[in-house]
Amino acid sequence: MKKSNNKGNSPEIIRNDESSKIGSAVTFADSDSFFAGKAKSHFTVAIAGIAKNTDKNAFSKIRNEFNTLYINNQTIKILDLGNFAFNENIIRELITKINSKKLNAVFLCDDDEISSAILQIQQEKKSGTALILSDIRSENKHIAAISDSKNEISVIGYQNYFSDRILIDKLNSNNCTTVRLCEYRSNPNSIEPLLRDSNFMAVDLSAVRHSDGGTTQSPNGLYAEELCSIANCAGLSGKISHINIVCSNSDNTLANKLAAQTVWHFMDGLSYRIIEIPSKSKFKKFIVDMGNSSNLTFYKSNITNRWWMEISKGKKTKIKACTFDDYQEACKKNIPVLWIKEVQKMD
Repeated sequence: MKKSNNKGNSPEIIRNDESSKIGSAVTFADSDSFFAGKAKSHFTVAIAGIAKNTDKNAFSKIRNEFNTLYINNQTIKILDLGNFAFNENIIRELITKINSKKLNAVFLCDDDEISSAILQIQQEKKSGTALILSDIRSENKHIAAISDSKNEISVIGYQNYFSDRILIDKLNSNNCTTVRLCEYRSNPNSIEPLLRDSNFMAVDLSAVRHSDGGTTQSPNGLYAEELCSIANCAGLSGKISHINIVCSNSDNTLANKLAAQTVWHFMDGLSYRIIEIPSKSKFKKFIVDMGNSSNLTFYKSNITNRWWMEISKGKKTKIKACTFDDYQEACKKNIPVLWIKEVQKMD
């Protein structure tokens, strides 16, 4: 009798390699039928390319890279809406339709002007936005779009030598939190609460150093794996429903791979997302005595171990995502920086 080569006498498993790739989870949709349809979608996320001068092949290299990646969670279902020439009315209609179908979305944008225009449409309602940028200066279209916004903004990964100090101070005095590249790198977990409290995220690949696929010639910037980690955290966040990726429609192979892998990590996080709102049944409540008859209240999820802080001023109260470090600081009788910033915003 011929001996089996299988260890442990387990049956040989023959797999279709293509069915394990994320391309098998992608359905290509006709944009006209999508706009016309009224039924709720069974898809998880939609992808759309938006460019000033586009054709059916725009962003095809990014899509090709993306579709060859392997899928971890078979529950994710992706609807590719194709490409749209940038027109504010069309994009507004597209966003409205995506929201009505309760879809998450990834917008591939060929420049920051398009991404910033999308953000302005999204921010017409009260929302939080996270921006992954290399610089804070007036020439940056993202910054120009949000510099006077009343919504909460987080700028993550910027580099000081590319940034205008006066503009940074202006943002920080408004509803903005700025995190330098070195600050992020020294404590990567510090941005998780910022992403957890955001509704939208825009990523400019120029924030990544050139050798890792960044779209500028700068030797400094985020590492590719750091950007992918941020995208994954955004997917897990519970609130971020739309991300824009500024990934110029080009033949830059490394940048195309990075864009595809950034989208993959966002969707991977999305597939494991747990939406949590502090409540008595699923959270532990911690009250820290700060002295002088004042207390700080924290909540910890029994499921994910994530933390939230209750912030009050007068009759106003809100609950903000925070870290375990914030709780530890309070236990040392130190008022967390997050609490100070949020109270200032409540003036």
